[in-house]
Amino acid sequence: MSSESAVAKKTPYVTYAVIGLCVVVYLWELTNYAAAKAALVDPIATQGISGVWTLFTMTLVHSHTQPTHIIFNLMAFSVLGRLLETIFGPLRFTLLLIALAWVASAAQIEFGGGIGIGLSGVVYGIFGFMIGASPRSPFLWWFVKKNAPMLIGWAVLCLVLTQTGVMSIGNGAHFGGLIYGAIYGLIYGLPRYRYVFVGLAVIIPVALGVNLFALITSGG
Repeated sequence: MSSESAVAKKTPYVTYAVIGLCVVVYLWELTNYAAAKAALVDPIATQGISGVWTLFTMTLVHSHTQPTHIIFNLMAFSVLGRLLETIFGPLRFTLLLIALAWVASAAQIEFGGGIGIGLSGVVYGIFGFMIGASPRSPFLWWFVKKNAPMLIGWAVLCLVLTQTGVMSIGNGAHFGGLIYGAIYGLIYGLPRYRYVFVGLAVIIPVALGVNLFALITSGG
């Protein structure tokens, strides 16, 4: 079965479920932002290590004052998520999302200047995975070449905007997700070196977790 026919025949339930969760959370934010933030974002700061589960839930939260935040994130996630899920299947896609949420959120806290919200780190992680997996997939290689200028260009622009003080953007999540996603994707893209990339795909989240634990326990 070709990648194109796989995309046409499979229903990306996981992608739709994540989009639905983001929409539900956003509606909650519109009615009571303080409660949503306290439940899904703050525990990592207020509860210490027992609140690390919010590394996952903070990716579902978006700026309630800037609708473009959730709109653009979900548009990108819909395109990239549906494509990847239909090619690699819901189980492998779910495992990838879990790893990306952890890595992107932790990278933002540790290297991006503080807690971040939104799905963009996961989105960039999915695109990074496509980059890594593309050497063995002509379809993904075509997709990456077509969309890389826009997605990578936007990531660089976000970095410039943050450094110049124009906007505050989660660049740690963007680049953390992108780099980790590419490493994860290379498990499939360069199978000759699969065990090297499997090792890195395990070591990186663990290392980030250990460093985050050290930051939390030291009060940093």
